[in-house]
Amino acid sequence: MSHNATEPTQLVPYVEALRARLPAAQFILLMRTFNAWLTGGGRLGVPLVPHQRAEDEPFTAELQNEMLTLMRLTTAS
Repeated sequence: MSHNATEPTQLVPYVEALRARLPAAQFILLMRTFNAWLTGGGRLGVPLVPHQRAEDEPFTAELQNEMLTLMRLTTAS
C-alpha cells in the first residue's frame, strides 16, 4: 500500500502488519472488502445469501474485527 497524504498515519503500518500476520487468502479478502467499503462511500453492497455455518464462513470473526479496526483507523481524525 503506497502512503498517501490523505491516509491516516496509523493505517499504513497496520495494513502492513496484517499482511505479515494473516494468510494470503484472508488478507486479500479483507483488503477487497475494505476497498469496497472505501469506494462505496462507507457502505457495503452485500447481496443477501443463505446463512453459512460459522466454520464455512470465509469472513471469520477475526477478519470482521480487523475490518472494524480498519474502518476506525480510516475515520479517525
